[in-house]
Amino acid sequence: MKIALECKDLIIERTLEIFLKEHLVMKKDCDFLVVDEKVNSLKPQFIISKESPYLKIPFNKDELFDCLFEFDEALKQLAIKLALEERKKLEAQMDTIINQTKKEYQEKLDQELIILKDKLLKVLDNG
Repeated sequence: MKIALECKDLIIERTLEIFLKEHLVMKKDCDFLVVDEKVNSLKPQFIISKESPYLKIPFNKDELFDCLFEFDEALKQLAIKLALEERKKLEAQMDTIINQTKKEYQEKLDQELIILKDKLLKVLDNG
């Protein structure tokens, strides 16, 4: 679990730095942000506030880690689900391409067999 912090409240940020020191990374390298207010970022955000759906203030270290691990697991499950959906789409596209190629190949083969048959019949008729 790689986390970056972006809190407006310095007390919350300092507390999180102490609790999460082993998990902190640069924003560009994180799995998600821990914030006390929603920020403009494409990274998933774990919000800590009085009205947060993830973790409300006040909190303790155990509550923090329980909620963070739950959030991280939900992100991983979502990533797996999206990857499986993408895989199914790619497999369907591959099946379509393979079936179209087989159809085209069979049509060309059938045409060549008709031409060969006609040539053989001409040879036999002239023979």
